[in-house]
Amino acid sequence: MVPGEEAGGLRRWVRGARQRQTRSSLGLSWGRIFVPTSAGWPTLIGTPSMSDLLRRAQTALFEHSPDGVLVLDSHHRIVEANGAAQRLFGEQDGALQGRPIAELLPEWTPPEPLSPEDPPRDAELVWHGSVGSPRQARVLSVRCLPLPEGRVVLLRDLTAHAEVEASLRQQKEYYESLVLHSPVAIVTINLRFTVVSWNPAAERLFGYTAREAIGRNILRLVASEGPIREEAELTAREALQRGRVRSVTRRLRKDGTPVDVELLALPVMVEGQQVGFIAIYHDITELHRLHEQELAHLRTIQRERERADQLLLNVLPKPVADRLKQGQRIIVENSPDVTVLFADLVDFTRFAAQHTPPDVLQVLNMVFSVFDQLTDEFGVEKVKTIGDAYMAVGGLTQPRSDHAEAMAGLALAMRAELLKLGEQLQIPLHLRIGIHSGPVIAGVISGKKFAYDLWGDTVNTASRMESHGVVDGIHLSEAVHERLQGRYLFQDQGVVNVKGKGPMRTWLLLGAA
Repeated sequence: MVPGEEAGGLRRWVRGARQRQTRSSLGLSWGRIFVPTSAGWPTLIGTPSMSDLLRRAQTALFEHSPDGVLVLDSHHRIVEANGAAQRLFGEQDGALQGRPIAELLPEWTPPEPLSPEDPPRDAELVWHGSVGSPRQARVLSVRCLPLPEGRVVLLRDLTAHAEVEASLRQQKEYYESLVLHSPVAIVTINLRFTVVSWNPAAERLFGYTAREAIGRNILRLVASEGPIREEAELTAREALQRGRVRSVTRRLRKDGTPVDVELLALPVMVEGQQVGFIAIYHDITELHRLHEQELAHLRTIQRERERADQLLLNVLPKPVADRLKQGQRIIVENSPDVTVLFADLVDFTRFAAQHTPPDVLQVLNMVFSVFDQLTDEFGVEKVKTIGDAYMAVGGLTQPRSDHAEAMAGLALAMRAELLKLGEQLQIPLHLRIGIHSGPVIAGVISGKKFAYDLWGDTVNTASRMESHGVVDGIHLSEAVHERLQGRYLFQDQGVVNVKGKGPMRTWLLLGAA
């Protein structure tokens, strides 16, 4: 048979089958039909006598298949093409008939030889359009099936599928690169906590190679003993219950040394089911060390601040020191009624001349430390020390109506404690104490150094009471005596000519009544 007659016969055979189907509602009598297979492609089956249902199915598959179907003669020219093939090549009905397949698919060569008994031949190619009509590149799957006088070519556009596969490959490669070059340890484990993958950062962190780690239980690997194992098992149970977990914890390296890590465990899902975890370990050993160092610095700063506060309290009453720390620089108060005390170590100048400076300073420190403790006990304030003299005030920063009584109790205690200290040190220690009550002006003198002081006639009079007193005596003005009458015992000193004040009647405080 000549080529034209062959093509005409095959074309008439296809068209005749269509006409017979139109007249009798029967399918196309090809002797084989296209039906789906498990691979998703149709194949040719059937016998010359087919049921009406199969014939109708044959026609429907040819006309409505989403895959392009081309019927070729033995010279590889197109005899028939379904609608999907026409749309794929961008041609109208009938425009493909008679054209060589090589013109439409220049990248594809029909397999030779191909007899009716041969199995289908499959191929994939990148199609750039037909000759004279270039297109954007598409990925096509081509299946060639034999016919008695030609062959059938099935075309499936895999471009979208290929793009998805390429995207998945790209994502996979990106993830693998991310895991490979990640600075943090990334470990995948299944639900039995068996290691599935182990990246280089995990090798560096824990000391195990991937070959040593994969297949082993992660808990036995990096949390093998003691409290670390107990915490790891608790974390594992929490991860199974919640699906994820985050914690700052400690794990063990291969050599047994501990490493501080931040652990983040995230679920691995496959088709909606959790199959394991991605465990991310961030080495925070250095951060932990820096944090501990920072805490140590903060503790040092706190100790220094407390020390500075204590030094400030040694020269200033606490309420005044608090106001200074709050930013006040000028502090002046007019107090209408306080009691001022001066105490002086008798003949201490002679003692200082006979002893070394460190010995003198040590004794003064012991004496004034006792006095500082007593002022706290009696609720009054130390104002300052001047050489071997000690000044205190009651009722100033902590207003109280019994400030004269508090200062009397302080004076008696200072005298008794100093005599005890002298006996312990086996040195003569004696006091003269003077007390007076009245108004004062109190404030902070600021310059390069802060100084808290009192001014006024009350201060001068208390100082004169001390200087005009007797050894181991507590010399009181009449103002103080009037406040303490009935509660203490006194010795009347009569009228004393006080320097800068003139005649004044004074008393010595002997003790409580």
